[in-house]
Amino acid sequence: MDIEVVLRKVHSQGLPRYPLLVVFFTGGEEPPDCVSMLRLPMPNGGFAFGEDFGNRIQEAMASNESAHDGAVAFGRIGVSDAYKCAGWSYRIVARQTPHAAEANRGAAYNSAISLSLSAGVDRVCLFSRYELEVFSGGKRAVFLKVR
Repeated sequence: MDIEVVLRKVHSQGLPRYPLLVVFFTGGEEPPDCVSMLRLPMPNGGFAFGEDFGNRIQEAMASNESAHDGAVAFGRIGVSDAYKCAGWSYRIVARQTPHAAEANRGAAYNSAISLSLSAGVDRVCLFSRYELEVFSGGKRAVFLKVR
């Protein structure tokens, strides 16, 4: 499955709230440089990342509107494994700083680009109303602008 194709499809469907951060990582059960935030009710995790991700976001935000606050994390143990939802509402506490980033893009942008530098993080996706940005290694790897 092409993750970026799924992300573009989800973006084209629209989200109930923005911004939304999605982090993909390898090598553990929790995303690096992230701290889980308690949500009541907490949306379900454990599902594989796939074509139904847009519906999962809609369901999560319908059950708890604050599910979009923080990052949704998808992890895998090894590179041949499928990504599974490790959880919702992770606060990003990345310690890395990019060498160059656009100024005044906001906390979600700065968090996404910094987290993409963390060891074990494969990519960080930032959904905003008119853009989808995917960061890897501190650089924007994919950019989709709508309108």
